[in-house]
Amino acid sequence: MKTKRTIQLAVILSLFASAALAATNQWVHVRVETPKKGGETVSVNVPLALAETVLPLIKEKEFSEGRIHIDEKDLTVQDLRKIWQTVKEQGDAEYVTVKNEEMNLRVAIEGKYLLVKTDENSETQVQITLPTQVVDALLSGTGNQLDLLAAVHALQETGSREIVSIKDKDAQVRVWIDDQNVTK
Repeated sequence: MKTKRTIQLAVILSLFASAALAATNQWVHVRVETPKKGGETVSVNVPLALAETVLPLIKEKEFSEGRIHIDEKDLTVQDLRKIWQTVKEQGDAEYVTVKNEEMNLRVAIEGKYLLVKTDENSETQVQITLPTQVVDALLSGTGNQLDLLAAVHALQETGSREIVSIKDKDAQVRVWIDDQNVTK
């Protein structure tokens, strides 16, 4: 993973997660560490109330007014909504596994969570635990839009938790939500 891309991903994830718990005294934390010589550690601590206020102000072509706009080249948002509805109707199941010499990746629904996880032998360690209600909210946008602000509000209801953890030889990224205003 390239450092610049990792940091950009972390900032986007922090904005997404931080808007989630805005009505509470919750904070979203993003920590990106690049351990190689000359590497750096970036910690972002954002009160969720601030993130909820700032999120609708972002004016980018694909990301504005608290919504993500997706170009319909390969898969439309409508397609994503249909797929998600079918997946939810099936309940707990393992949907994707990828096994190669670099990783063993699993995508599944377990209980009320969408899980993306690699095993301990994978070169890149990934663990994403996303409540299904957040995915529902994200897909609640209109037309070809994903509703990021609705997803953040749904995440607010889930309480303190680790959302994303990614580790590889170039960087470590962690995103979590709690009631502390500092990274621990």
